[in-house]
Amino acid sequence: MEIYCTQLGMMIEISYCLSVNEGLPCGNMMGCWQERIDVMAILKAKFNDEQLRKAFSNLPKSKLGRIMEALKSVHREE
Repeated sequence: MEIYCTQLGMMIEISYCLSVNEGLPCGNMMGCWQERIDVMAILKAKFNDEQLRKAFSNLPKSKLGRIMEALKSVHREE
């Protein structure tokens, strides 16, 4: 199953959403998928309470924020 990701600007699979955040789910996952599937059941089956708290405790990063992080990462590698 695919959905359009407003953060990435392209179609993605749910598997991406479940692991995009350093192995944790995307903070936007509930809003994006809740009308299509039982997101809570999937999340509870795959992650423990602490992992879910970590994944959903911060606001999702903006597209610009992710670009800036990527640029900083590339700069550190040089």
